[in-house]
Amino acid sequence: MSPSQPGTLPTLQRSGNSSGPALLLIHGWAQDQRIFDQLRNALNKNIDVYSFDRRGYGASPLQPDLSQEHLDVAELAQRIDVKQLHVLGFSQGARIAARFASYAPSLVHKLIICGGVMDGFSAERIDHHAIDLPYFKSLALAGELSELRRQWLQHPYCRLGMNDGASAHLHDITQNYCARDLSVEAGHDFHFASNVYAQLLQQQIPTLFINGEYEAPPRVELAEQFVASGSEHRALEIAGAGHMAVLSHSKAVAEAIEAFIA
Repeated sequence: MSPSQPGTLPTLQRSGNSSGPALLLIHGWAQDQRIFDQLRNALNKNIDVYSFDRRGYGASPLQPDLSQEHLDVAELAQRIDVKQLHVLGFSQGARIAARFASYAPSLVHKLIICGGVMDGFSAERIDHHAIDLPYFKSLALAGELSELRRQWLQHPYCRLGMNDGASAHLHDITQNYCARDLSVEAGHDFHFASNVYAQLLQQQIPTLFINGEYEAPPRVELAEQFVASGSEHRALEIAGAGHMAVLSHSKAVAEAIEAFIA
């Protein structure tokens, strides 16, 4: 794998307290960095906050390629240029954050996983609301983007624990999702050569898992198993929240983040 060509990565959005700890936010599937708007506002007083649009999403100029995204993050981390970078990955973005942390552990001071998974972890619990990616891909290839967006917004991941304001914001974000990642194999090929879960257990980067009360059982199981491996790890459940806790319960999520990285 090789890093992106210089100048092709999207502009980092920065806000908050430039004297505070630096936190890089990585968004999930069918989103862009606007998923963090409320969380960013809640963090701005004390945290130096960075975000960007991943390959294939939002304003990113790069073609979708999951195998390259941890390298994109490595370049962005060097651009931020701080001694202690905290990294938060939400949903599919958590997979990217974990890959990056295992690839460049010296660049990550603390890791935060929100509703996420890690390559190499095999859960015993069943996710009855697992995303039917082949079906969504068929809609994308057929050009049925309106139907794809409609059905995604009806998915339990997008509905459980949501309030009207969060649902409206997610709707606006979803209307700009063009399924570029589903139109090429590299955009939704989850194969990764490294066992990220095993590597992170060995590297022992302090990790916080934040899950909503209604989060998918395998993601909660990951948090429980990982936290049991070391005293420096933490797990928090947000009462009343679902998968989209970073959006629907941004204040509670922000408080957990600040307490962890303070």
